[in-house]
Amino acid sequence: MLLNWLKKDKAAASHGSTGSLASMVKDPDGVPMSAAEIVGEEIKEFKNSEQYKLMVMAEQYFRNRSDVQNKTNDVSNRSNTKIEHPILKKLIEQKINYLLANPFTVSTKNKKYAEALNEVFDDTFRRKWKGFGRAAIKSGIGWLQPYFNEEGKLCMMKIPSTELIPLWKDAEHTALDGFIRFYDVVEYIGKKKTTRTKAEWWDSTGVKYFISTDYGFTVDNDAAEEGKASHFMLNGKAYNWTKPPIIWVKYNDEELPLCYFIKELIDDINWQTSVTSDVLRDVAKFIYVLKNYGGQDLGEFIKDLREHLAIKVDADGGVDKLQADLNIDAVMKFLDKQRRDIFDYGCGVDTKDPDLGNASGTAINFRYMDLNADCNALALEMKDAFQQLKVFIDTYLQIIGKGDFSNETFDIIFNTDMPVNETDVINNVKASQGIISKRTALENHPWITDVDEELARIEEEKKQAMEEFGSGLFDSAMETGQNINGQAGAEPAPGQTGSAGDE
Repeated sequence: MLLNWLKKDKAAASHGSTGSLASMVKDPDGVPMSAAEIVGEEIKEFKNSEQYKLMVMAEQYFRNRSDVQNKTNDVSNRSNTKIEHPILKKLIEQKINYLLANPFTVSTKNKKYAEALNEVFDDTFRRKWKGFGRAAIKSGIGWLQPYFNEEGKLCMMKIPSTELIPLWKDAEHTALDGFIRFYDVVEYIGKKKTTRTKAEWWDSTGVKYFISTDYGFTVDNDAAEEGKASHFMLNGKAYNWTKPPIIWVKYNDEELPLCYFIKELIDDINWQTSVTSDVLRDVAKFIYVLKNYGGQDLGEFIKDLREHLAIKVDADGGVDKLQADLNIDAVMKFLDKQRRDIFDYGCGVDTKDPDLGNASGTAINFRYMDLNADCNALALEMKDAFQQLKVFIDTYLQIIGKGDFSNETFDIIFNTDMPVNETDVINNVKASQGIISKRTALENHPWITDVDEELARIEEEKKQAMEEFGSGLFDSAMETGQNINGQAGAEPAPGQTGSAGDE
Protein backbone atom coordinates (compact mmCIF):
# COMPACT_ATOMS: atom_id res chain seq x y z
CA MET A 1 0.00 0.00 0.00
CA LEU A 2 1.02 3.60 -0.53
CA LEU A 3 1.19 4.42 3.19
CA ASN A 4 3.66 1.60 3.71
CA TRP A 5 6.29 3.68 1.93
CA LEU A 6 5.16 7.21 2.78
CA LYS A 7 4.61 9.00 6.05
CA LYS A 8 3.50 12.54 6.76
CA ASP A 9 6.40 14.74 7.78
CA LYS A 10 5.37 15.90 11.23
CA ALA A 11 8.92 17.07 11.83
CA ALA A 12 8.55 19.50 8.95
CA ALA A 13 5.88 21.27 10.97
CA SER A 14 7.38 20.97 14.43
CA HIS A 15 11.09 20.93 13.46
CA GLY A 16 11.81 18.38 16.19
CA SER A 17 14.82 16.06 16.60
CA THR A 18 16.41 14.52 13.54
CA GLY A 19 16.23 10.75 13.84
CA SER A 20 19.41 9.27 12.37
CA LEU A 21 21.27 12.53 12.88
CA ALA A 22 20.50 12.51 16.60
CA SER A 23 21.76 8.94 16.88
CA MET A 24 25.18 10.06 15.63
CA VAL A 25 25.60 12.82 18.21
CA LYS A 26 27.22 11.66 21.45
CA ASP A 27 27.85 14.16 24.24
CA PRO A 28 30.16 12.75 26.92
CA ASP A 29 31.66 16.20 27.64
CA GLY A 30 28.44 18.18 27.50
CA VAL A 31 29.51 19.99 24.30
CA PRO A 32 27.99 18.06 21.36
CA MET A 33 28.86 18.73 17.74
CA SER A 34 26.17 20.53 15.80
CA ALA A 35 24.71 19.01 12.65
CA ALA A 36 26.61 21.55 10.57
CA GLU A 37 29.88 20.59 12.24
CA ILE A 38 29.22 16.90 11.63
CA VAL A 39 28.57 17.60 7.94
CA GLY A 40 31.79 19.56 7.65
CA GLU A 41 33.78 16.80 9.37
CA GLU A 42 32.23 14.06 7.19
CA ILE A 43 33.05 15.96 3.98
CA LYS A 44 36.61 16.61 5.13
CA GLU A 45 37.15 12.95 6.04
CA PHE A 46 35.62 11.74 2.75
CA LYS A 47 37.83 14.01 0.63
CA ASN A 48 40.90 12.71 2.47
CA SER A 49 39.88 9.07 2.05
CA GLU A 50 41.59 6.62 -0.27
CA GLN A 51 38.26 5.86 -1.95
CA TYR A 52 37.75 9.51 -2.92
CA LYS A 53 41.27 9.72 -4.34
CA LEU A 54 40.66 6.58 -6.40
CA MET A 55 37.44 8.08 -7.77
CA VAL A 56 39.18 11.30 -8.77
CA MET A 57 42.05 9.37 -10.36
CA ALA A 58 39.64 7.11 -12.28
CA GLU A 59 37.75 10.14 -13.58
CA GLN A 60 41.01 11.64 -14.90
CA TYR A 61 41.98 8.40 -16.66
CA PHE A 62 38.48 8.12 -18.14
CA ARG A 63 38.99 11.63 -19.54
CA ASN A 64 42.29 10.42 -21.03
CA ARG A 65 44.63 12.22 -18.65
CA SER A 66 47.06 9.77 -17.05
CA ASP A 67 50.35 10.05 -15.15
CA VAL A 68 52.24 10.46 -18.43
CA GLN A 69 51.33 14.15 -18.12
CA ASN A 70 53.98 14.28 -15.35
CA LYS A 71 56.71 13.26 -17.81
CA THR A 72 59.57 15.78 -18.03
CA ASN A 73 62.77 16.29 -20.01
CA ASP A 74 65.55 18.46 -18.63
CA VAL A 75 67.60 18.46 -21.84
CA SER A 76 66.94 21.52 -23.97
CA ASN A 77 65.81 21.12 -27.57
CA ARG A 78 64.70 17.58 -26.86
CA SER A 79 61.20 16.28 -27.43
CA ASN A 80 58.91 15.62 -24.50
CA THR A 81 55.83 14.02 -25.99
CA LYS A 82 52.96 12.92 -23.77
CA ILE A 83 50.90 10.47 -25.75
CA GLU A 84 47.62 9.32 -24.20
CA HIS A 85 45.55 6.28 -25.15
CA PRO A 86 41.85 6.32 -24.10
CA ILE A 87 42.06 2.67 -23.05
CA LEU A 88 39.96 3.00 -19.88
CA LYS A 89 37.16 4.79 -21.72
CA LYS A 90 37.17 2.10 -24.41
CA LEU A 91 36.92 -0.68 -21.83
CA ILE A 92 34.16 1.02 -19.84
CA GLU A 93 32.13 1.85 -22.94
CA GLN A 94 32.61 -1.70 -24.22
CA LYS A 95 31.18 -3.13 -21.00
CA ILE A 96 28.26 -0.74 -20.71
CA ASN A 97 27.32 -1.06 -24.39
CA TYR A 98 27.59 -4.83 -24.22
CA LEU A 99 25.11 -4.87 -21.34
CA LEU A 100 22.82 -1.92 -22.08
CA ALA A 101 23.14 -0.93 -25.76
CA ASN A 102 20.09 -3.05 -26.52
CA PRO A 103 16.92 -2.15 -24.55
CA PHE A 104 16.38 -4.37 -21.53
CA THR A 105 13.13 -6.35 -21.32
CA VAL A 106 10.64 -6.16 -18.44
CA SER A 107 9.14 -9.53 -17.49
CA THR A 108 6.11 -9.77 -15.17
CA LYS A 109 2.95 -11.85 -14.99
CA ASN A 110 0.71 -8.77 -14.63
CA LYS A 111 0.15 -7.21 -18.06
CA LYS A 112 -1.03 -3.87 -16.64
CA TYR A 113 2.06 -3.73 -14.44
CA ALA A 114 4.27 -4.42 -17.47
CA GLU A 115 2.63 -1.58 -19.41
CA ALA A 116 3.01 0.82 -16.48
CA LEU A 117 6.66 -0.12 -15.96
CA ASN A 118 7.47 0.38 -19.64
CA GLU A 119 5.98 3.86 -19.41
CA VAL A 120 8.29 4.63 -16.49
CA PHE A 121 11.29 3.04 -18.24
CA ASP A 122 11.17 5.46 -21.16
CA ASP A 123 14.12 6.58 -23.28
CA THR A 124 15.12 9.22 -20.74
CA PHE A 125 15.18 6.65 -17.94
CA ARG A 126 17.20 4.22 -20.03
CA ARG A 127 19.80 6.89 -20.81
CA LYS A 128 20.07 7.70 -17.11
CA TRP A 129 20.37 4.00 -16.29
CA LYS A 130 23.19 3.63 -18.81
CA GLY A 131 25.03 6.52 -17.17
CA PHE A 132 24.28 4.90 -13.79
CA GLY A 133 26.07 1.73 -14.85
CA ARG A 134 28.93 3.68 -16.41
CA ALA A 135 29.47 5.51 -13.10
CA ALA A 136 29.61 2.20 -11.22
CA ILE A 137 32.38 0.80 -13.44
CA LYS A 138 34.25 4.10 -13.53
CA SER A 139 34.04 4.96 -9.81
CA GLY A 140 33.37 1.62 -8.12
CA ILE A 141 29.82 2.62 -7.12
CA GLY A 142 27.09 4.63 -8.85
CA TRP A 143 24.21 6.58 -7.33
CA LEU A 144 20.73 7.41 -8.66
CA GLN A 145 18.19 9.52 -6.78
CA PRO A 146 14.44 9.28 -7.52
CA TYR A 147 12.47 12.51 -7.22
CA PHE A 148 9.24 14.14 -8.40
CA ASN A 149 9.56 17.01 -10.87
CA GLU A 150 7.30 20.05 -10.99
CA GLU A 151 4.71 18.14 -13.05
CA GLY A 152 4.60 15.34 -10.47
CA LYS A 153 6.43 12.84 -12.68
CA LEU A 154 8.87 10.38 -11.16
CA CYS A 155 12.35 11.20 -12.46
CA MET A 156 15.90 10.06 -11.79
CA MET A 157 18.98 12.16 -11.07
CA LYS A 158 22.46 10.67 -11.37
CA ILE A 159 24.64 11.84 -8.48
CA PRO A 160 28.43 11.94 -9.09
CA SER A 161 30.18 9.42 -6.85
CA THR A 162 32.61 12.12 -5.69
CA GLU A 163 29.70 14.19 -4.36
CA LEU A 164 27.91 11.65 -2.16
CA ILE A 165 28.88 10.29 1.25
CA PRO A 166 26.91 7.14 2.16
CA LEU A 167 26.05 6.58 5.81
CA TRP A 168 25.87 2.80 5.78
CA LYS A 169 23.76 0.94 8.28
CA ASP A 170 25.85 -2.24 8.20
CA ALA A 171 29.41 -3.37 7.51
CA GLU A 172 28.41 -5.15 4.29
CA HIS A 173 27.04 -1.90 2.84
CA THR A 174 23.60 -3.30 2.06
CA ALA A 175 21.42 -0.61 3.67
CA LEU A 176 21.66 3.11 4.40
CA ASP A 177 20.78 5.22 7.41
CA GLY A 178 21.19 8.28 5.21
CA PHE A 179 23.56 10.09 2.90
CA ILE A 180 25.22 13.48 2.55
CA ARG A 181 25.40 15.11 -0.84
CA PHE A 182 27.74 18.07 -1.34
CA TYR A 183 28.53 20.22 -4.37
CA ASP A 184 30.12 23.57 -5.20
CA VAL A 185 28.16 26.60 -6.35
CA VAL A 186 29.36 29.98 -7.62
CA GLU A 187 27.92 33.03 -5.88
CA TYR A 188 28.54 36.75 -6.16
CA ILE A 189 28.89 38.41 -2.79
CA GLY A 190 28.96 42.11 -3.48
CA LYS A 191 31.43 42.45 -6.34
CA LYS A 192 33.38 39.32 -5.45
CA LYS A 193 32.94 35.96 -7.20
CA THR A 194 33.00 33.20 -4.61
CA THR A 195 32.77 29.41 -4.72
CA ARG A 196 30.89 27.88 -1.81
CA THR A 197 29.98 24.30 -0.94
CA LYS A 198 26.37 23.33 -0.34
CA ALA A 199 25.48 20.13 1.51
CA GLU A 200 22.27 18.13 1.94
CA TRP A 201 21.76 15.53 4.67
CA TRP A 202 19.08 13.01 3.62
CA ASP A 203 17.59 10.39 5.94
CA SER A 204 14.15 8.96 6.74
CA THR A 205 13.13 12.16 8.58
CA GLY A 206 13.63 14.49 5.62
CA VAL A 207 16.48 16.63 4.30
CA LYS A 208 18.61 19.26 6.06
CA TYR A 209 20.48 21.96 4.15
CA PHE A 210 23.90 23.44 4.95
CA ILE A 211 26.32 25.84 3.29
CA SER A 212 30.01 26.58 3.79
CA THR A 213 31.29 29.87 5.21
CA ASP A 214 34.73 31.20 6.13
CA TYR A 215 34.25 29.56 9.54
CA GLY A 216 32.91 26.16 8.46
CA PHE A 217 29.42 24.91 7.61
CA THR A 218 26.22 26.48 8.83
CA VAL A 219 22.49 25.87 8.36
CA ASP A 220 21.28 27.11 4.96
CA ASN A 221 18.09 28.97 5.77
CA ASP A 222 17.82 30.21 2.18
CA ALA A 223 17.31 26.65 0.90
CA ALA A 224 14.38 25.93 3.23
CA GLU A 225 12.74 27.29 6.35
CA GLU A 226 15.16 26.67 9.23
CA GLY A 227 17.20 24.59 6.76
CA LYS A 228 14.79 21.62 6.89
CA ALA A 229 12.33 20.15 4.41
CA SER A 230 10.41 16.96 3.63
CA HIS A 231 11.33 14.64 0.79
CA PHE A 232 8.43 15.87 -1.38
CA MET A 233 4.99 17.47 -1.35
CA LEU A 234 1.76 15.64 -2.27
CA ASN A 235 -1.54 17.52 -2.54
CA GLY A 236 -0.12 20.31 -0.46
CA LYS A 237 1.08 17.99 2.30
CA ALA A 238 4.67 17.15 3.21
CA TYR A 239 5.71 13.49 2.95
CA ASN A 240 8.86 11.51 3.63
CA TRP A 241 9.88 8.12 2.36
CA THR A 242 10.48 5.55 5.09
CA LYS A 243 14.05 5.15 3.83
CA PRO A 244 16.54 7.52 2.20
CA PRO A 245 15.53 8.12 -1.45
CA ILE A 246 18.64 6.81 -3.17
CA ILE A 247 19.63 3.63 -5.01
CA TRP A 248 23.09 2.34 -5.81
CA VAL A 249 24.93 -0.21 -7.90
CA LYS A 250 28.43 -1.49 -7.13
CA TYR A 251 30.99 -2.63 -9.68
CA ASN A 252 32.32 -5.11 -7.14
CA ASP A 253 31.93 -5.87 -3.43
CA GLU A 254 35.02 -3.79 -2.61
CA GLU A 255 33.57 -0.79 -4.51
CA LEU A 256 36.83 -0.41 -6.46
CA PRO A 257 36.86 1.25 -9.91
CA LEU A 258 38.06 -0.63 -12.98
CA CYS A 259 41.03 1.75 -13.24
CA TYR A 260 42.37 0.40 -9.94
CA PHE A 261 43.20 -2.93 -11.58
CA ILE A 262 44.83 -1.71 -14.82
CA LYS A 263 46.27 1.73 -14.02
CA GLU A 264 49.95 0.67 -14.14
CA LEU A 265 49.44 -1.11 -17.47
CA ILE A 266 47.87 2.01 -18.98
CA ASP A 267 50.71 4.15 -17.59
CA ASP A 268 53.29 1.81 -19.07
CA ILE A 269 51.76 1.92 -22.55
CA ASN A 270 51.48 5.70 -22.48
CA TRP A 271 55.00 6.13 -21.11
CA GLN A 272 56.75 3.68 -23.44
CA THR A 273 54.92 5.10 -26.46
CA SER A 274 55.87 8.65 -25.49
CA VAL A 275 59.55 7.80 -24.88
CA THR A 276 59.75 5.91 -28.18
CA SER A 277 58.20 8.89 -29.94
CA ASP A 278 60.84 11.15 -28.36
CA VAL A 279 63.60 8.93 -29.72
CA LEU A 280 62.15 8.85 -33.21
CA ARG A 281 61.71 12.62 -33.24
CA ASP A 282 65.13 13.53 -31.87
CA VAL A 283 67.49 10.93 -33.26
CA ALA A 284 65.98 11.10 -36.73
CA LYS A 285 68.40 9.47 -39.22
CA PHE A 286 71.88 10.50 -38.09
CA ILE A 287 74.12 10.95 -35.07
CA TYR A 288 76.61 13.82 -35.56
CA VAL A 289 80.24 13.73 -34.43
CA LEU A 290 81.66 17.24 -34.00
CA LYS A 291 85.36 18.19 -34.29
CA ASN A 292 86.40 21.64 -33.08
CA TYR A 293 82.86 23.01 -33.31
CA GLY A 294 82.89 26.79 -33.44
CA GLY A 295 79.66 27.34 -31.55
CA GLN A 296 79.00 27.63 -27.83
CA ASP A 297 77.00 24.51 -27.09
CA LEU A 298 75.07 21.61 -28.62
CA GLY A 299 71.86 23.58 -28.49
CA GLU A 300 73.31 26.13 -30.87
CA PHE A 301 74.50 23.31 -33.16
CA ILE A 302 71.02 21.84 -33.43
CA LYS A 303 69.53 25.26 -34.03
CA ASP A 304 72.02 26.10 -36.80
CA LEU A 305 71.48 22.73 -38.44
CA ARG A 306 67.69 23.06 -38.44
CA GLU A 307 67.44 26.72 -39.39
CA HIS A 308 70.41 27.23 -41.72
CA LEU A 309 71.29 23.68 -42.81
CA ALA A 310 74.90 24.65 -41.98
CA ILE A 311 77.20 24.99 -38.97
CA LYS A 312 80.39 26.89 -38.16
CA VAL A 313 83.63 25.10 -37.29
CA ASP A 314 87.23 26.09 -36.53
CA ALA A 315 90.07 25.82 -39.04
CA ASP A 316 90.70 22.10 -38.56
CA GLY A 317 87.16 21.27 -37.50
CA GLY A 318 84.53 19.17 -39.17
CA VAL A 319 81.41 17.11 -38.75
CA ASP A 320 81.01 13.39 -39.24
CA LYS A 321 77.77 11.48 -39.06
CA LEU A 322 76.87 8.01 -37.96
CA GLN A 323 73.84 6.17 -39.24
CA ALA A 324 71.42 5.62 -36.35
CA ASP A 325 70.37 2.00 -36.16
CA LEU A 326 66.84 2.19 -34.73
CA ASN A 327 65.03 -1.04 -34.03
CA ILE A 328 61.76 -0.61 -32.20
CA ASP A 329 60.47 -4.13 -32.84
CA ALA A 330 61.17 -5.09 -29.24
CA VAL A 331 59.23 -2.06 -28.00
CA MET A 332 56.28 -2.85 -30.25
CA LYS A 333 56.20 -6.45 -29.03
CA PHE A 334 56.29 -5.24 -25.45
CA LEU A 335 53.45 -2.76 -26.06
CA ASP A 336 51.42 -5.50 -27.75
CA LYS A 337 51.86 -7.69 -24.67
CA GLN A 338 50.79 -4.83 -22.37
CA ARG A 339 47.71 -4.23 -24.50
CA ARG A 340 46.73 -7.90 -24.30
CA ASP A 341 47.24 -7.82 -20.54
CA ILE A 342 44.96 -4.79 -20.21
CA PHE A 343 42.09 -6.51 -21.99
CA ASP A 344 42.83 -9.73 -20.10
CA TYR A 345 42.87 -8.26 -16.59
CA GLY A 346 40.29 -5.60 -17.46
CA CYS A 347 37.88 -8.36 -18.62
CA GLY A 348 37.39 -6.91 -22.09
CA VAL A 349 37.60 -7.97 -25.74
CA ASP A 350 40.55 -6.79 -27.82
CA THR A 351 38.90 -5.79 -31.09
CA LYS A 352 42.35 -5.55 -32.73
CA ASP A 353 42.82 -9.29 -32.39
CA PRO A 354 43.54 -10.33 -36.00
CA ASP A 355 41.78 -13.67 -35.51
CA LEU A 356 38.58 -12.23 -34.03
CA GLY A 357 36.84 -11.50 -37.32
CA ASN A 358 37.24 -15.07 -38.59
CA ALA A 359 36.36 -16.76 -35.30
CA SER A 360 33.58 -19.32 -35.19
CA GLY A 361 30.60 -19.07 -32.87
CA THR A 362 32.29 -21.16 -30.20
CA ALA A 363 35.54 -19.18 -30.50
CA ILE A 364 33.64 -15.87 -30.21
CA ASN A 365 31.92 -17.11 -27.06
CA PHE A 366 35.31 -18.04 -25.63
CA ARG A 367 36.77 -14.59 -26.42
CA TYR A 368 33.76 -12.88 -24.85
CA MET A 369 33.80 -15.14 -21.77
CA ASP A 370 35.55 -12.67 -19.42
CA LEU A 371 33.51 -9.71 -20.64
CA ASN A 372 30.31 -11.70 -20.32
CA ALA A 373 31.17 -12.86 -16.78
CA ASP A 374 32.05 -9.32 -15.68
CA CYS A 375 28.87 -7.87 -17.15
CA ASN A 376 26.76 -10.67 -15.68
CA ALA A 377 28.05 -9.71 -12.24
CA LEU A 378 27.13 -6.08 -12.94
CA ALA A 379 23.71 -7.17 -14.24
CA LEU A 380 23.07 -8.99 -10.96
CA GLU A 381 23.89 -5.79 -9.06
CA MET A 382 21.58 -3.84 -11.37
CA LYS A 383 18.73 -6.26 -10.76
CA ASP A 384 19.13 -5.57 -7.06
CA ALA A 385 19.07 -1.83 -7.82
CA PHE A 386 15.78 -2.30 -9.70
CA GLN A 387 14.36 -3.94 -6.58
CA GLN A 388 15.55 -0.94 -4.54
CA LEU A 389 13.75 1.28 -7.05
CA LYS A 390 10.54 -0.78 -7.01
CA VAL A 391 9.09 0.83 -3.87
CA PHE A 392 9.42 4.30 -5.41
CA ILE A 393 7.90 3.19 -8.72
CA ASP A 394 4.98 1.36 -7.05
CA THR A 395 4.20 4.40 -4.93
CA TYR A 396 4.30 6.68 -7.97
CA LEU A 397 2.01 4.37 -9.97
CA GLN A 398 -0.50 4.39 -7.12
CA ILE A 399 -0.32 8.17 -6.83
CA ILE A 400 -1.13 8.67 -10.54
CA GLY A 401 -3.96 6.13 -10.40
CA LYS A 402 -2.37 3.25 -12.31
CA GLY A 403 -3.11 0.80 -9.50
CA ASP A 404 -1.53 -0.86 -6.48
CA PHE A 405 1.22 -3.20 -7.67
CA SER A 406 3.08 -3.49 -4.37
CA ASN A 407 2.40 -7.25 -4.23
CA GLU A 408 3.48 -7.84 -7.83
CA THR A 409 6.99 -8.80 -8.93
CA PHE A 410 8.98 -8.11 -12.06
CA ASP A 411 12.30 -9.16 -13.53
CA ILE A 412 14.69 -7.42 -15.90
CA ILE A 413 16.25 -9.30 -18.81
CA PHE A 414 19.38 -7.67 -20.21
CA ASN A 415 19.76 -8.23 -23.95
CA THR A 416 23.52 -8.33 -24.28
CA ASP A 417 25.11 -7.08 -27.49
CA MET A 418 27.45 -9.92 -28.43
CA PRO A 419 28.10 -11.14 -31.98
CA VAL A 420 26.00 -14.28 -32.32
CA ASN A 421 25.00 -16.66 -35.03
CA GLU A 422 21.33 -15.76 -35.27
CA THR A 423 20.55 -18.93 -37.20
CA ASP A 424 21.85 -21.04 -34.31
CA VAL A 425 19.86 -19.02 -31.77
CA ILE A 426 16.66 -19.28 -33.82
CA ASN A 427 17.13 -23.02 -34.29
CA ASN A 428 17.65 -23.43 -30.54
CA VAL A 429 14.46 -21.48 -29.85
CA LYS A 430 12.53 -23.66 -32.31
CA ALA A 431 14.00 -26.83 -30.83
CA SER A 432 12.82 -25.72 -27.37
CA GLN A 433 9.15 -25.49 -28.37
CA GLY A 434 7.08 -27.66 -26.07
CA ILE A 435 9.78 -27.46 -23.39
CA ILE A 436 9.61 -23.75 -22.60
CA SER A 437 6.72 -21.31 -22.78
CA LYS A 438 6.06 -19.19 -25.85
CA ARG A 439 6.89 -16.03 -23.87
CA THR A 440 10.28 -17.39 -22.81
CA ALA A 441 11.03 -18.41 -26.41
CA LEU A 442 10.14 -14.93 -27.68
CA GLU A 443 12.20 -13.26 -24.95
CA ASN A 444 15.26 -15.08 -26.24
CA HIS A 445 14.56 -14.65 -29.97
CA PRO A 446 17.14 -12.25 -31.49
CA TRP A 447 14.54 -10.35 -33.54
CA ILE A 448 12.10 -9.64 -30.69
CA THR A 449 12.42 -6.47 -28.58
CA ASP A 450 8.81 -6.19 -27.29
CA VAL A 451 7.42 -9.57 -26.25
CA ASP A 452 3.93 -8.33 -25.44
CA GLU A 453 3.64 -6.64 -28.82
CA GLU A 454 4.81 -9.80 -30.59
CA LEU A 455 2.32 -11.96 -28.65
CA ALA A 456 -0.44 -9.54 -29.65
CA ARG A 457 0.60 -9.85 -33.30
CA ILE A 458 0.60 -13.65 -33.10
CA GLU A 459 -2.87 -13.59 -31.55
CA GLU A 460 -4.12 -11.24 -34.26
CA GLU A 461 -2.69 -13.46 -37.02
CA LYS A 462 -4.33 -16.48 -35.39
CA LYS A 463 -7.72 -14.74 -35.36
CA GLN A 464 -7.38 -13.78 -39.01
CA ALA A 465 -6.41 -17.33 -39.97
CA MET A 466 -9.32 -18.77 -38.00
CA GLU A 467 -11.76 -16.45 -39.75
CA GLU A 468 -10.34 -17.38 -43.15
CA PHE A 469 -9.66 -21.11 -42.80
CA GLY A 470 -11.38 -22.25 -39.61
CA SER A 471 -9.92 -23.05 -36.24
CA GLY A 472 -9.31 -26.76 -36.87
CA LEU A 473 -7.12 -26.28 -39.91
CA PHE A 474 -5.21 -23.45 -38.29
CA ASP A 475 -4.51 -25.32 -35.05
CA SER A 476 -3.34 -28.36 -37.00
CA ALA A 477 -0.96 -26.24 -39.04
CA MET A 478 0.41 -24.50 -35.92
CA GLU A 479 1.04 -27.82 -34.14
CA THR A 480 2.94 -29.38 -37.06
CA GLY A 481 4.92 -26.28 -37.97
CA GLN A 482 3.32 -26.28 -41.50
CA ASN A 483 1.74 -23.33 -43.25
CA ILE A 484 -1.79 -23.43 -44.62
CA ASN A 485 -0.64 -24.89 -47.94
CA GLY A 486 1.03 -27.79 -46.15
CA GLN A 487 4.56 -26.54 -46.69
CA ALA A 488 7.18 -26.06 -44.02
CA GLY A 489 6.74 -22.76 -42.24
CA ALA A 490 9.24 -20.16 -43.41
CA GLU A 491 11.24 -17.97 -41.11
CA PRO A 492 9.63 -14.59 -40.46
CA ALA A 493 11.19 -11.67 -42.25
CA PRO A 494 13.78 -9.96 -40.12
CA GLY A 495 12.14 -6.78 -38.91
CA GLN A 496 14.29 -6.16 -35.86
CA THR A 497 17.78 -6.88 -34.70
CA GLY A 498 19.18 -7.71 -31.29
CA SER A 499 20.87 -10.40 -29.26
CA ALA A 500 19.68 -13.21 -27.15
CA GLY A 501 18.81 -12.36 -23.58
CA ASP A 502 21.56 -13.26 -21.16
CA GLU A 503 20.82 -13.25 -17.53
